[in-house]
Amino acid sequence: MLKNYKKILIIGLGSIGQRHFRNLKKIGKNFDFYALRKIRTSPELSKYNLVKKKKFSLKKSGIKDISERNSIKMTFDAVFICNPSSLHIKFALKFAKKNTALFIEKPISHNLKDTIKLKKKINKNKIICAVGYQLRYHNYLHKIKKIIENKLLGDIKSVEICNQHYLPYHHKYEDYRKGYAANKKLGGGVILCFIHEIDYSNFLFGLPTSVKCISGKKSNLEMDVEDFANLNFKNNLHGNKFDINIKLDFIRKVEKRECKIIFQHGKIIWDLKKDFLKIKKKGRSMKKMTSAISRNQLFKKQLIEFNKCIDLNLKPLSNYDNGFESLFVAVKAKESNRLNKRVFF
Repeated sequence: MLKNYKKILIIGLGSIGQRHFRNLKKIGKNFDFYALRKIRTSPELSKYNLVKKKKFSLKKSGIKDISERNSIKMTFDAVFICNPSSLHIKFALKFAKKNTALFIEKPISHNLKDTIKLKKKINKNKIICAVGYQLRYHNYLHKIKKIIENKLLGDIKSVEICNQHYLPYHHKYEDYRKGYAANKKLGGGVILCFIHEIDYSNFLFGLPTSVKCISGKKSNLEMDVEDFANLNFKNNLHGNKFDINIKLDFIRKVEKRECKIIFQHGKIIWDLKKDFLKIKKKGRSMKKMTSAISRNQLFKKQLIEFNKCIDLNLKPLSNYDNGFESLFVAVKAKESNRLNKRVFF
């Protein structure tokens, strides 16, 4: 596995950077790992984001520390960009100039600046670029997609999506006030942090034709970004028009994450927290399925596919194009809230 590259740079060793490092070690051998990081006091975490040690030791982990200046001088086979989202494009552009394979964590940035520039570079030089939307590798998502495409339950009437999770509970090992999610300059806010919901909505239903967003801050959480957002999409899928309502917040203390789709002849409920799928066809009993895949297995599936794409020069399932589209929709949602009106695409 992962035979086509051995020298890997990981930029940022927070929870997601460490997760990719652990998984890369499991699916390949004899890698030469390098790390570029600003914060050097991060704890070592388990796959459940529990603290194993108070400090992540590069030396004991077999990772070589490297400065930004020296990293640009070197040639890497793959670069994993896992620092705050406001810095993603900066580093992606640096290594795209060297035609390095890129794995960019979601979202690809916090705004659209230089995203088109990077897109053109990736397309022109046929750079392998994956974006960290691991939900695109979930078997339930593809099962729902087939039901929609084959109209097994008829046309879609409406969609309700939510992701609600109290921010201080998100990464319990750190002070939430210092994390990127709570800070505007780092690319925080619930819309960008919970952008997975926008991305899988795009995957299932296509890009919306317009968005109306109401967002802001209504909790006592110490942050300078929005802690809730209610988005309404108008969608037109093959001539079938319907609304998608997405509810996101950092406030709810009992986590809730689900997708409910109402069809002409039934409904689907996907509970992403409890990891089950319910399918109900009119006149029949509810069918419930429980997934056997863990959250970490989704990350591993994406890394294995990333390797395959490098081997065969293929485009990853989650790539720069869908990463750009999801960011575009998120930016338009923010614009709608700022202008207090519906924004058409």
